[in-house]
Amino acid sequence: MFYTLILENETGQQIDLFRTANRFIFSKIKGLNPPTGTVSTSSYAGMNGSYLNNAFIEKRNVVIPFEMRGFNVELRRHELYHVVKPSRYIKIYYSTKNISVYAEGIVETCEVENFEKLTNGQISVLCPDIYWYSTETQIAEYSRVKGAFHFVCPDNDDPFPIGVYNTQDMMTINNSGDEVGFTLEISGGPAKNPTIYNALTDEYMQISGDIQKGDVITITTKTGNKTVLLEREGVVTNIINRLVSGSTWLNLKAGENKFYVRASDGLNNIKVRLIHRNAYLGV
Repeated sequence: MFYTLILENETGQQIDLFRTANRFIFSKIKGLNPPTGTVSTSSYAGMNGSYLNNAFIEKRNVVIPFEMRGFNVELRRHELYHVVKPSRYIKIYYSTKNISVYAEGIVETCEVENFEKLTNGQISVLCPDIYWYSTETQIAEYSRVKGAFHFVCPDNDDPFPIGVYNTQDMMTINNSGDEVGFTLEISGGPAKNPTIYNALTDEYMQISGDIQKGDVITITTKTGNKTVLLEREGVVTNIINRLVSGSTWLNLKAGENKFYVRASDGLNNIKVRLIHRNAYLGV
């Protein structure tokens, strides 16, 4: 099977571990499948069976065994050490003919056997975030007026649109992966009490108070990284306290998702961007 494998550290330095690049040879990669699930149960007193306490998925462990062949093995080994450092951040890019994804984690070990006939080694990466994410980003946008002007300009005198007035306060986005959170950006203004409704479940997220012209509110609903931030005149402030009671940290279900945009005042003045990457438990 054709595939590519690239490791990137926190400074953006990369090493290509593809089959032939740099003469790294792989037999397998562990950690592409869904991580192990942990199920906790307790027995009933004097009864058959047991009841469920909780169930969750463990962190992902990506293990990459390899061999180094050809000339300049020592030089390439030090190049590997320069990028892959224990206890440091690493980003793993993996792609095949049909999918291109990445996972983020911390290097547990990077071991190389120096005194064997064949120089072999193993890299182990622990990923607290259990998902592989698509390298491509999907964006759904809401604005009362959507731009329609584009180059090349018409070469005649016939009228042409420079904008389209939106009569539906809705965003639609398709999630081809597992259920996952997303990033929401609300900008524009002035407006008051912007609200996002899930058209299927009637769940909502509402931010109380005013949005001034030039404000950008960024909401992240991803598990383990749920935030509500306001950027105003270059200053970023945590405004999670403005999240209205009863609000739900919305997720994208698998398949088509529709969201309504509402505001108690100034709906015509705001713009909303929903930013999403498909997430996969296994690739």
